[in-house]
Amino acid sequence: MKDYKKLFGRYWGYCESDIPMCWGCNQAVAVDIHHLISKGMGGVKNNRLNKIDNLFAVCRSCHTLAHKNKAVNEEFKKILKEKIFIKEAVYE
Repeated sequence: MKDYKKLFGRYWGYCESDIPMCWGCNQAVAVDIHHLISKGMGGVKNNRLNKIDNLFAVCRSCHTLAHKNKAVNEEFKKILKEKIFIKEAVYE
């Protein structure tokens, strides 16, 4: 399992066998972890984009849509920000 997937799972409390619902459409199983700020084809040094505030669980359709439509990706950023705010408010 890739490091960013492990990081995502630990933060959100998922086991390796857990598969969350897509955070974009809330209708399909999330099969990918989307980097809201793209890693690009070659990746980035020191995995600097593998941070909780850049990782978003998506189904294949939403993942494709986020890469094609900047407005969708921006909406996903807002959703993630709210999820993190709620999680940290509950667990503080």
